[in-house]
This record gives sequence, structure tokens and C-alpha cells, in this order.
Amino acid sequence: MGSEFKEVEKPFIEQLWRMGWTHTTGSINDPAKTERGGFSEVIQEAVLRRMLTAINLRDGRPWLDEGRLSEAVAAITRIARPKLMEANQVATELLLLGFTVDGLPDWDGGRGQTIRFIDWDCPTNNQFTVINQYRVDCPPGYNRGKGFIVLDLVLLVNGIPLVVVECKSPLIPEPLVDAVDQLRRYSNQRRASFEVEDNEGNEPLFYTNQLLIVTSRDEARAEPKAPWLADFIELALHTGCRKDEPLGLEWSQ
Repeated sequence: MGSEFKEVEKPFIEQLWRMGWTHTTGSINDPAKTERGGFSEVIQEAVLRRMLTAINLRDGRPWLDEGRLSEAVAAITRIARPKLMEANQVATELLLLGFTVDGLPDWDGGRGQTIRFIDWDCPTNNQFTVINQYRVDCPPGYNRGKGFIVLDLVLLVNGIPLVVVECKSPLIPEPLVDAVDQLRRYSNQRRASFEVEDNEGNEPLFYTNQLLIVTSRDEARAEPKAPWLADFIELALHTGCRKDEPLGLEWSQ
């Protein structure tokens, strides 16, 4: 193992593990290792379905059927917007406000019910996972070269990738600058700013992204996408919901 894993990735993972995150080692050959049906999935759809059922309850019991689950999953996995930031805004609104589906005749007068993708009121009800070496295939038109990218660390809440971390060895000359450029390549921002001619990376991976982090040993820089996320984290850290359990979210390394 190189210095990047030993001195950057591994300590980052260990810190998250101490905070209550679950760690999964990714695979570039088998998507099932990261609970996905294929490497084209950027969201862990099986995990998302399971967690939507668990956190959206009626009188303490699950109520979502397959049809309503599929509507909610499609809403956040099939966002159609021409620009990354527009798609990110749509995804962020879904994460914050939820998605409304048809209600039940005997519940609340049959009114539509809002499905939450994340339990903001009680953070410990959510599933927090960090995956290293998270492979995603590049979509058609973005797949020149080897046709996929491998993220150093991806932090997922209920199967939704909210944080992407690019780690760099402290042995290279400018590790954080190099890490920033790599994230820009992964999110196709170099093409958007006319620095390269071809599309590259996988933009949909960044639709739900709320925080980008570049790090090397004891240095790190972060770019938050949503200021309201800080308020949630502050609340989670100071109040929590079950104080005997570790909280799962931290604003920075």
C-alpha cells in the first residue's frame, strides 16, 4: 500500500469509524461489494429503498409500497437538467424537502404524503457509510479512455453520496492542487470551463453532492454546496436523538 492510503485515506476512514460511520471497501470489479446492481449506479439504490422504508413510518410502522418507493427513487436518480449546478439544486431540494407521493384513503383525508430521503430530525436513524475506491462508470459521451473513475472516498447517507473526498500523497509536490484538479475532471468542470475539449468523468455522481473535500496528511480544504447543511450538523452534534449512539455527520475533517 502506498503513502496515499496509509497516511491519508486510512486515517480519514478511521476518524469516521470512531464517529459511528460504517466502512466498506470498494471493488473495481464487483459492484455488489458496494451494494449496487452495476457501476453505472451512483446511488446505492437497494440501500436507499431499505432506508426509505425504515425512516418513513405511519404510526411507527412502514407503509410505503413498491410503487411509491419506485417513484421516490426515480425522483432522485433520474434528474434531467442540462447543467450540473441545476441538477444539484434539484437534488438538494429533494434532500431537504422530500418528495410527495399519493397518500392512503384512510390517512390524513387521503392527502399526499412527503417521503423523506434523510431523517433530519433524528440523525441517528440514518445509515452513514464511507466507501473507499468507489468505482462509477462514465456515461455515454464521457467514456473515452478506460471508461470509469474511482473515487478515493465517498460518504453516503442512506445510500446517497453526499460527500466526495480526494486524497493525495504528501510526497507529491502540490497534493491539494492536484486533488482539486482531479475532482474537477471527475465532475466534468474542466470541460465546462473550456479547458479541455472532451467530456470526462461522471456528472450524475455530483448531483446529490453537498461537500467536496481535498486532503493530504494533516491538510484539508472543503467546499460546502449547501449552507443549510451546517445548521443540521450543528444541531446533530449538540442535541442528537439518542445520546448513547455516535452521531454520523461532521462538518469537516
